[in-house]
Amino acid sequence: MAALRRRFTQAGAPPSLIETKPEGYQLNIDPRALDATVFVEAVTVARQSATIQPVEQALGRYRAAMGMWRGPVLDDLDSLVLTAQAAWLTELRLSAAEEHVELALRSGGHGRIVSDLIRLCAEYPARERLHGQLMLALDRDGRNRDALDVYRRLRRHLSREMDVDPSPELARLYRRLSAHASAA
Repeated sequence: MAALRRRFTQAGAPPSLIETKPEGYQLNIDPRALDATVFVEAVTVARQSATIQPVEQALGRYRAAMGMWRGPVLDDLDSLVLTAQAAWLTELRLSAAEEHVELALRSGGHGRIVSDLIRLCAEYPARERLHGQLMLALDRDGRNRDALDVYRRLRRHLSREMDVDPSPELARLYRRLSAHASAA
């Protein structure tokens, strides 16, 4: 513990960062200094701005929040408490990403989000809302065939991995985009 204290102090932390208590050690850190706290606050501000500010400002706030993300949360720790917290933060990140995409789709920014959606869909291959958003973005970008392929890949994945079909909502979107392709 002395070596850990020394390393923190050398890095600029106050000596009181790690405090010895009768029952063990206590890490004294301002919650506002934690990435997780800052991220949660940034998402909260983005959500609020989506209801009261122009779309571009809200999109910027979502982009700023999402830009804080650096990879899997607490990926190398084996703790049920931390695993639950990591899962919650990951879900918040995905919800924020979906909300950002929804705003971008409504404002005509479909072309700017396709690459992010492709990456997210690859990272979360069973996340139907992301796949539906990718389908819409591709279709609106004039890539209807690619949009239909997204659905087919998702359907194969869900069938093979979970023995389920895509949701009725996503199936309706597929039929609508297919009809759009036939009409074109």
